[in-house]
Amino acid sequence: MTGKRTAERTRAGVRAVALCGALAPCLAGCVAGPLSALEPASSVTRSVASLWWIMASGTGLILLLMVGLAMLAIRRNPPRAPGHRGVRLLLLFGGIALPVTVIAALLAYTLRLEQAQWPPGAQAEASRAFHVDVIAHQWWWEARYPAATSDADAAAVVPRSINVLYVPAGVPVHVRIMATDVIHAFWAPRIAGKLDAVPGRVNQLRLEIDEPGEYAGVCAEYCGEGHAGMRFTLIAHPPDVLRERLAELAGEAR
Repeated sequence: MTGKRTAERTRAGVRAVALCGALAPCLAGCVAGPLSALEPASSVTRSVASLWWIMASGTGLILLLMVGLAMLAIRRNPPRAPGHRGVRLLLLFGGIALPVTVIAALLAYTLRLEQAQWPPGAQAEASRAFHVDVIAHQWWWEARYPAATSDADAAAVVPRSINVLYVPAGVPVHVRIMATDVIHAFWAPRIAGKLDAVPGRVNQLRLEIDEPGEYAGVCAEYCGEGHAGMRFTLIAHPPDVLRERLAELAGEAR
Protein backbone atom coordinates (compact mmCIF):
# COMPACT_ATOMS: atom_id res chain seq x y z
CA MET A 1 0.00 0.00 0.00
CA THR A 2 2.83 2.31 0.91
CA GLY A 3 4.58 1.56 -2.38
CA LYS A 4 1.40 2.34 -4.27
CA ARG A 5 1.08 5.74 -2.58
CA THR A 6 4.70 6.50 -3.40
CA ALA A 7 4.16 5.63 -7.05
CA GLU A 8 1.06 7.83 -7.20
CA ARG A 9 2.97 10.75 -5.72
CA THR A 10 5.77 10.25 -8.21
CA ARG A 11 3.32 10.22 -11.12
CA ALA A 12 1.70 13.40 -9.76
CA GLY A 13 5.08 15.11 -9.66
CA VAL A 14 5.87 14.03 -13.22
CA ARG A 15 2.49 15.34 -14.42
CA ALA A 16 3.17 18.70 -12.75
CA VAL A 17 6.53 18.98 -14.51
CA ALA A 18 4.96 18.00 -17.83
CA LEU A 19 2.24 20.63 -17.36
CA CYS A 20 4.85 23.32 -16.76
CA GLY A 21 6.64 22.25 -19.95
CA ALA A 22 3.40 22.31 -21.93
CA LEU A 23 2.58 25.83 -20.74
CA ALA A 24 6.05 27.19 -21.52
CA PRO A 25 5.27 27.88 -25.23
CA CYS A 26 2.48 30.19 -24.08
CA LEU A 27 5.20 32.58 -22.93
CA ALA A 28 6.20 33.05 -26.56
CA GLY A 29 3.69 35.90 -26.72
CA CYS A 30 5.94 37.85 -24.35
CA VAL A 31 8.95 37.49 -26.66
CA ALA A 32 7.53 39.05 -29.84
CA GLY A 33 5.25 41.92 -30.72
CA PRO A 34 5.25 45.71 -31.17
CA LEU A 35 5.55 46.30 -27.41
CA SER A 36 8.09 43.60 -26.65
CA ALA A 37 11.36 44.72 -25.06
CA LEU A 38 12.73 41.35 -26.13
CA GLU A 39 12.87 42.58 -29.73
CA PRO A 40 15.39 45.36 -29.02
CA ALA A 41 16.07 48.17 -31.46
CA SER A 42 18.69 50.05 -29.43
CA SER A 43 21.69 49.35 -27.22
CA VAL A 44 19.62 50.12 -24.10
CA THR A 45 16.93 47.56 -24.83
CA ARG A 46 19.54 45.00 -25.87
CA SER A 47 20.90 45.28 -22.33
CA VAL A 48 17.38 44.95 -20.91
CA ALA A 49 16.70 41.88 -23.06
CA SER A 50 20.00 40.30 -21.99
CA LEU A 51 19.13 40.83 -18.33
CA TRP A 52 15.68 39.30 -18.90
CA TRP A 53 17.12 36.18 -20.53
CA ILE A 54 19.68 35.80 -17.75
CA MET A 55 16.97 36.07 -15.10
CA ALA A 56 14.64 33.72 -16.99
CA SER A 57 17.40 31.12 -17.41
CA GLY A 58 18.46 31.37 -13.78
CA THR A 59 14.87 31.13 -12.58
CA GLY A 60 14.32 28.07 -14.76
CA LEU A 61 17.38 26.32 -13.31
CA ILE A 62 16.28 27.09 -9.76
CA LEU A 63 12.77 25.84 -10.57
CA LEU A 64 14.18 22.55 -11.89
CA LEU A 65 16.31 22.22 -8.76
CA MET A 66 13.32 22.78 -6.47
CA VAL A 67 11.12 20.37 -8.44
CA GLY A 68 13.89 17.77 -8.28
CA LEU A 69 14.20 18.19 -4.52
CA ALA A 70 10.42 17.96 -4.14
CA MET A 71 10.29 14.74 -6.16
CA LEU A 72 13.17 13.33 -4.10
CA ALA A 73 11.27 14.14 -0.92
CA ILE A 74 8.14 12.46 -2.30
CA ARG A 75 10.02 9.29 -3.19
CA ARG A 76 11.55 8.96 0.26
CA ASN A 77 9.38 6.72 2.38
CA PRO A 78 9.42 7.01 5.30
CA PRO A 79 10.71 10.61 5.15
CA ARG A 80 14.02 11.20 6.91
CA ALA A 81 14.90 14.56 8.41
CA PRO A 82 18.45 15.73 7.64
CA GLY A 83 20.98 15.79 10.44
CA HIS A 84 22.22 18.96 12.10
CA ARG A 85 25.11 19.27 9.64
CA GLY A 86 22.76 18.95 6.69
CA VAL A 87 20.45 21.63 8.10
CA ARG A 88 23.38 24.01 8.63
CA LEU A 89 24.64 23.50 5.07
CA LEU A 90 21.16 23.98 3.67
CA LEU A 91 20.72 27.26 5.56
CA LEU A 92 24.21 28.48 4.69
CA PHE A 93 24.15 27.80 0.96
CA GLY A 94 20.43 27.83 0.14
CA GLY A 95 19.36 30.56 2.55
CA ILE A 96 22.39 32.90 2.53
CA ALA A 97 25.04 32.23 -0.12
CA LEU A 98 22.71 31.68 -3.09
CA PRO A 99 20.42 34.73 -2.50
CA VAL A 100 23.35 37.06 -1.78
CA THR A 101 25.20 35.92 -4.92
CA VAL A 102 22.14 36.28 -7.14
CA ILE A 103 21.17 39.71 -5.78
CA ALA A 104 24.76 41.01 -6.09
CA ALA A 105 25.02 39.80 -9.69
CA LEU A 106 21.68 41.41 -10.62
CA LEU A 107 22.71 44.68 -8.96
CA ALA A 108 25.99 44.77 -10.89
CA TYR A 109 24.20 44.13 -14.17
CA THR A 110 21.59 46.80 -13.37
CA LEU A 111 24.37 49.38 -12.93
CA ARG A 112 25.50 48.47 -16.44
CA LEU A 113 21.98 49.21 -17.68
CA GLU A 114 22.23 52.69 -16.18
CA GLN A 115 25.44 53.28 -18.11
CA ALA A 116 23.81 52.03 -21.29
CA GLN A 117 21.03 54.61 -20.87
CA TRP A 118 23.40 57.53 -20.22
CA PRO A 119 26.90 56.39 -21.25
CA PRO A 120 29.95 58.40 -20.14
CA GLY A 121 30.19 61.55 -22.25
CA ALA A 122 26.50 61.57 -23.20
CA GLN A 123 26.05 65.12 -21.88
CA ALA A 124 28.95 66.29 -24.04
CA GLU A 125 27.18 65.08 -27.19
CA ALA A 126 24.39 67.65 -26.75
CA SER A 127 25.70 69.79 -29.61
CA ARG A 128 25.29 67.00 -32.18
CA ALA A 129 22.22 65.33 -30.65
CA PHE A 130 18.69 65.79 -31.91
CA HIS A 131 16.52 67.56 -29.33
CA VAL A 132 12.78 67.19 -28.96
CA ASP A 133 10.23 68.03 -26.26
CA VAL A 134 7.46 65.56 -25.46
CA ILE A 135 4.47 66.88 -23.49
CA ALA A 136 1.93 64.46 -22.03
CA HIS A 137 -1.72 65.47 -21.83
CA GLN A 138 -4.85 63.60 -20.81
CA TRP A 139 -4.86 61.50 -23.00
CA TRP A 140 -2.58 62.36 -25.88
CA TRP A 141 1.05 63.16 -26.63
CA GLU A 142 2.46 66.34 -28.12
CA ALA A 143 5.95 66.54 -29.65
CA ARG A 144 7.71 69.86 -30.29
CA TYR A 145 10.80 70.03 -32.49
CA PRO A 146 13.57 72.60 -33.03
CA ALA A 147 12.27 75.72 -34.77
CA ALA A 148 12.49 75.64 -38.54
CA THR A 149 15.17 77.91 -39.97
CA SER A 150 14.89 77.32 -43.72
CA ASP A 151 13.80 80.95 -44.30
CA ALA A 152 13.16 84.14 -42.32
CA ASP A 153 9.42 83.59 -42.04
CA ALA A 154 9.90 80.07 -40.71
CA ALA A 155 12.41 81.10 -38.04
CA ALA A 156 9.79 81.30 -35.32
CA VAL A 157 7.76 78.28 -36.44
CA VAL A 158 7.98 75.35 -34.05
CA PRO A 159 7.02 72.11 -35.80
CA ARG A 160 4.79 69.89 -33.70
CA SER A 161 3.06 66.54 -34.04
CA ILE A 162 0.33 64.75 -32.13
CA ASN A 163 0.70 61.12 -30.98
CA VAL A 164 3.62 60.69 -33.39
CA LEU A 165 7.26 61.33 -32.56
CA TYR A 166 9.70 61.85 -35.45
CA VAL A 167 13.39 61.29 -34.70
CA PRO A 168 16.55 60.41 -36.65
CA ALA A 169 17.94 56.89 -36.73
CA GLY A 170 21.56 56.29 -35.78
CA VAL A 171 21.87 59.69 -34.05
CA PRO A 172 21.66 60.43 -30.30
CA VAL A 173 18.26 61.87 -29.40
CA HIS A 174 17.76 63.87 -26.20
CA VAL A 175 14.11 63.94 -25.18
CA ARG A 176 12.72 66.36 -22.59
CA ILE A 177 9.58 64.82 -21.08
CA MET A 178 6.91 66.93 -19.37
CA ALA A 179 3.23 66.77 -18.39
CA THR A 180 0.48 69.37 -18.14
CA ASP A 181 -2.01 67.70 -15.80
CA VAL A 182 -1.25 64.42 -13.99
CA ILE A 183 1.66 61.98 -13.91
CA HIS A 184 2.12 59.97 -17.10
CA ALA A 185 5.00 57.75 -18.27
CA PHE A 186 6.68 57.71 -21.67
CA TRP A 187 7.57 54.18 -22.76
CA ALA A 188 8.66 52.79 -26.12
CA PRO A 189 9.58 49.21 -25.06
CA ARG A 190 11.79 48.40 -28.07
CA ILE A 191 13.76 51.64 -27.70
CA ALA A 192 14.27 52.51 -24.01
CA GLY A 193 12.96 52.08 -20.51
CA LYS A 194 10.00 54.10 -19.28
CA LEU A 195 10.35 57.56 -17.79
CA ASP A 196 7.70 59.47 -15.88
CA ALA A 197 6.23 62.72 -17.17
CA VAL A 198 5.58 64.81 -14.06
CA PRO A 199 3.77 68.18 -13.95
CA GLY A 200 6.17 71.00 -13.09
CA ARG A 201 9.25 68.87 -13.76
CA VAL A 202 11.42 68.14 -16.81
CA ASN A 203 12.86 64.64 -17.10
CA GLN A 204 15.38 63.73 -19.76
CA LEU A 205 15.67 60.52 -21.76
CA ARG A 206 18.37 59.57 -24.24
CA LEU A 207 17.52 57.48 -27.29
CA GLU A 208 19.65 56.09 -30.09
CA ILE A 209 17.73 53.92 -32.51
CA ASP A 210 19.56 51.38 -34.64
CA GLU A 211 17.51 51.49 -37.84
CA PRO A 212 14.72 53.51 -39.47
CA GLY A 213 11.26 52.18 -38.73
CA GLU A 214 8.11 52.58 -36.69
CA TYR A 215 8.05 51.69 -33.00
CA ALA A 216 5.01 51.57 -30.75
CA GLY A 217 4.82 53.44 -27.46
CA VAL A 218 2.36 53.77 -24.61
CA CYS A 219 1.69 55.65 -21.40
CA ALA A 220 2.94 53.32 -18.67
CA GLU A 221 1.44 55.15 -15.67
CA TYR A 222 -2.29 55.05 -14.95
CA CYS A 223 -3.58 58.55 -15.64
CA GLY A 224 -7.36 58.30 -15.74
CA GLU A 225 -10.16 56.78 -17.77
CA GLY A 226 -8.44 57.36 -21.13
CA HIS A 227 -5.15 55.77 -20.06
CA ALA A 228 -5.54 52.59 -22.15
CA GLY A 229 -5.84 54.60 -25.36
CA MET A 230 -2.91 56.92 -24.68
CA ARG A 231 -0.56 55.49 -27.29
CA PHE A 232 1.95 56.97 -29.69
CA THR A 233 4.13 55.93 -32.61
CA LEU A 234 7.83 56.72 -32.71
CA ILE A 235 9.06 56.96 -36.30
CA ALA A 236 12.81 56.90 -36.93
CA HIS A 237 13.85 58.43 -40.27
CA PRO A 238 17.22 58.77 -41.96
CA PRO A 239 18.45 62.30 -41.07
CA ASP A 240 17.82 63.70 -44.58
CA VAL A 241 14.27 62.38 -44.68
CA LEU A 242 13.64 63.72 -41.18
CA ARG A 243 14.59 67.26 -42.26
CA GLU A 244 12.03 67.08 -45.04
CA ARG A 245 9.36 65.81 -42.67
CA LEU A 246 10.05 68.59 -40.15
CA ALA A 247 9.85 71.15 -42.93
CA GLU A 248 6.41 69.76 -43.82
CA LEU A 249 5.31 70.04 -40.19
CA ALA A 250 6.56 73.65 -40.07
CA GLY A 251 4.54 74.42 -43.19
CA GLU A 252 1.43 72.90 -41.61
CA ALA A 253 2.00 74.99 -38.46
CA ARG A 254 1.98 78.35 -40.33
